[in-house]
Amino acid sequence: MIENQQTYECGLEDLKKSFEVLIDKYKHSADKKNIGSILNEIDCRNVDGYIKDVQGINITKQFMPSVANTFDVDLSKYKLVKDGQFAFSGMQTGRDECIRIALYRGEEPIIISPAYTVLEVQDKNVLAEYIMMWFSRKETDRLGWFYSDASIRTNLDMDRFYEIKIPVPDTKIQQSIVNIYNAYNKRKEINEKLKAQIKEICPILIKGSIEEAKRTVEV
Repeated sequence: MIENQQTYECGLEDLKKSFEVLIDKYKHSADKKNIGSILNEIDCRNVDGYIKDVQGINITKQFMPSVANTFDVDLSKYKLVKDGQFAFSGMQTGRDECIRIALYRGEEPIIISPAYTVLEVQDKNVLAEYIMMWFSRKETDRLGWFYSDASIRTNLDMDRFYEIKIPVPDTKIQQSIVNIYNAYNKRKEINEKLKAQIKEICPILIKGSIEEAKRTVEV
């Protein structure tokens, strides 16, 4: 089981290297566009208070249930995030060395704090998943950290956020890169599950072996 898991993990690293080589190729050859020309701010509120699913963004750029106490809070002021839209928070970017941005994928809308910014793609030549892929890279986080240096609270202000540029190749190339990136993340997730399963089953196998050995000795 361990050998199979390690073989799978080795293939995962090969896929990661191939992906990074492809990214570096277009990083230096494709034309760059700033985020301000790609994304547009959306401000739709939960006016009827119908949506109760309050979410936040963690440093791994994933949506998560909000840890804030929303008891007796007016949720009608919270912002709606729909499928294919981004949520962005520029707060403490310098402290965390991370740009807090996440792409929402879900049939039902969620709501986020009014302090967050909701964005959607306005440039039809850029894929939302491709944008999120670039914001998942450490080099983009470092750039955000650098841009936040001008803020007393180490926030990444919207005007500075909009200045960030990403290389934008043809949409077919974008889709190919996204497909490889998604395949890598999926395999990475499976690999972590395999390791967790091995960790859980090993004590059971060891216990069974010991009990079997005891029975053999007794016989």
